[in-house]
Amino acid sequence: MPADVVKFGDSLEFDRTAYELRRSGRALKLERIPMEILSLMLDRRGQLVSREVIIERIWGKDVYFDTDNSINSAIRKIRQALKDDPENPAYIQTVTGKGYRFIAALTGAEVPDTSPIAAADSVTVTQPIESAAVGPPPGTRFSTKIRWTAGLATLIVLLAVGTFMVWLRSRPADAPREVMLAVLPFANLSDDKEQEYFSDGLTEETITDLGEINPEQLAVIARTSSAAYKHTSKTIAQIGHELGADYVLEGSVRRENGVVRVSAQLIRVKDQAHLWAHTYDRESGGILALQNELGRAIAQQVQVKLTPSYSNRSPSKYAANPDAYELYLKGRFYMNKRTWPEMPESTVYFEKAVEKDPGYALAYAGLADSYLAQAIASQQEFDPKAKAAASRALELDNDLAEAHTVLGSVKADFEYDWPGAEREFKRAIEIDPNYADAHYRYAWNYLTPLGKSEQAVAEMKKALELDPFSRIDNTVFGCVLFYGRSYDRAREQFEKATELNPDFFVTYVHAAWLYSQVGQYPEAITALTKGRFLAGDGRAKIAASDEVALRKAFAMEGARGFWKQVEKYPDGGEFGMPQIYARLGDKENALQGLERIYEEREALGTLVNVDPAFDPFRSDPRFQSLVKRMGLIAGTGMK
Repeated sequence: MPADVVKFGDSLEFDRTAYELRRSGRALKLERIPMEILSLMLDRRGQLVSREVIIERIWGKDVYFDTDNSINSAIRKIRQALKDDPENPAYIQTVTGKGYRFIAALTGAEVPDTSPIAAADSVTVTQPIESAAVGPPPGTRFSTKIRWTAGLATLIVLLAVGTFMVWLRSRPADAPREVMLAVLPFANLSDDKEQEYFSDGLTEETITDLGEINPEQLAVIARTSSAAYKHTSKTIAQIGHELGADYVLEGSVRRENGVVRVSAQLIRVKDQAHLWAHTYDRESGGILALQNELGRAIAQQVQVKLTPSYSNRSPSKYAANPDAYELYLKGRFYMNKRTWPEMPESTVYFEKAVEKDPGYALAYAGLADSYLAQAIASQQEFDPKAKAAASRALELDNDLAEAHTVLGSVKADFEYDWPGAEREFKRAIEIDPNYADAHYRYAWNYLTPLGKSEQAVAEMKKALELDPFSRIDNTVFGCVLFYGRSYDRAREQFEKATELNPDFFVTYVHAAWLYSQVGQYPEAITALTKGRFLAGDGRAKIAASDEVALRKAFAMEGARGFWKQVEKYPDGGEFGMPQIYARLGDKENALQGLERIYEEREALGTLVNVDPAFDPFRSDPRFQSLVKRMGLIAGTGMK
């Protein structure tokens, strides 16, 4: 195997352990790709390293972009660092049309190992793959019934922190992008399948905590997208390619007979190398102490200082009462289903959690999330509750991105406090740039109503980078484009959204808005009918007959016939009465309807500022007065 430190030339040395190139003991600045190529050439000193081998080493077999410039640039940077003359090389020789060869003599090096496995792995790992049970001696039986705290999620996080900190330490400060990690759903290996909420909850907590380690260098795929791979048969390479992830963390949890076993392993996507693995057995009473012990040990081992926000997290974020933690995980489990029957169920569990532990900040944040999700039905009923829960969470821990996001949404949608909403959203993103919901709600609840289209699009792209499979984010991105008057792009996005989540009825409803706006009424009828069938409520029962009526009305009177037929639905159905009146040219009823939306704080009411249905009314003083009372500026669409 190659030595840890290889010396060559004029006081030069390559340290694989520290992942550094040094001259006379001083580290030389070199980015990751040049460093990887140099490591590969040193491993194969004197041998031709083809461009094909370099491509597979750095980017994998499936490459969909031109790598020539990247390789040429990397070789040039290596030569600059080594002060090597390409016309009269002392270190790197170009073999025209083939590749490169490292020609200098090496000292302190053993015979290079040119096997495919050695050639594929260049990241130094300080801890080999192992399955070490840490805890009581084998055969010891626990008599104490297991009772869980939030420390278990932190335990799993800390199992992975060490390996990522090694990578982050070796990664150059000016590296072109952050590394992306996907945490797959932890497998529930317990005999009791009712424990599924527990393994799912731990997965979500792990994702959240990992996202706080160092957001500038480490991004973590959101739970929604990772959950798509539960019980999947796809390979790590496929998952990584689909999610755009560099690394994948797999885990499992077994909870039986008073014992918990947590196993985790870290896999690099490009070559499926298993970089690190560990298994821990623990009695519940030792979990809280263990998290602190592991945190100190790992930080010392990798010599990396965690970000202050990660190192100094408030104790109130975690449950002091183990029963409260159990209830919190159940609340998250039901809320993540995102269906109407389960949403109130999540509220019940969160409320019970804060009753058990009134100082549990995360439980209040979960309760605020649950109320906000239900506010689409009645903002007057649920937004004040969401605000109260979020405010209490922030009293306990002001560094909760979830609670700041909820508060920003309430300030925008319900209170029309736009400066306050902006502060809350920006604070949420500052705390946790990896929190996809903060980007999505900043774009949808704040930037879109204010007509800031370009910023809204940028935030939605960030949200989808972190949560690429989210059905609501993909749909809302289409809506953002629609209200920005980018109709062709909106259509493409809605089509993408339905491909990813063909059973999400909301996407079809918003697509119907788009089709009706651009005059494609047959397509609007098709989308509307599909959405009604998928809704699973009373709309599904009348979807077929309504489709016949809509098509007949459109055939007889065109667009006006379509809108007159839609007008017959209770409260306008999926469109809303003000929009329908506006399409029919009934200004008086349209403006009266908008006044009612303002007074009753109906959901999505702030979109009046950018809704193209109301373009004919924008010069009307009554419309301008309404928009001004909302704290908005009457415009003709988004900029």
